[in-house]
Amino acid sequence: MNLQNVHYVRIDETGNMVDNALITNDNIFYIMKETWNFTEEEVRAKGFAPVWDSIRNIVNGDTDVDIEPGDIVKDEDGVFTQEWNEVNVSVEEKKFRFMELKRQTILYQSDWTQSADSPLSDELKTAWRDYRTLLRDLPGTIDWDTISSADEVVWPLQPGVEIPDPGEPLPDPTD
Repeated sequence: MNLQNVHYVRIDETGNMVDNALITNDNIFYIMKETWNFTEEEVRAKGFAPVWDSIRNIVNGDTDVDIEPGDIVKDEDGVFTQEWNEVNVSVEEKKFRFMELKRQTILYQSDWTQSADSPLSDELKTAWRDYRTLLRDLPGTIDWDTISSADEVVWPLQPGVEIPDPGEPLPDPTD
């Protein structure tokens, strides 16, 4: 077992957790006199116990579920383990995470297309106006209960952008 890749809790002389505060592995390094060459028994003798599964690389915000640390539990053998909880985010949070920042940025960056002194033709101004309307209406067109990531949002295409036919070869960029 790798005692370097866990956090620790303080324990009393009976092996029970003193408080719920996790001690980082960096702090244990110094408590154990700047070495990783120690056993679990040695760290317990100093009043600390490892908490298994206590270090995770979590990137919340990419899906409709957040992972949060739960309780630290002790089993019948005296081993501490970190529990993790999955929490579903609200519909409003999904809208914000998966669409709103990008949508507002696109609208802001395309404001110029509607100004009186825009160099665009009337036809292109109308196309951009219609596109911006689609962006404004987008939140109401999505069944947010079925969306679980930003990749599932179907964005309207900007004027002049076309998706190539999958059967057609892509143009050679060197031509």
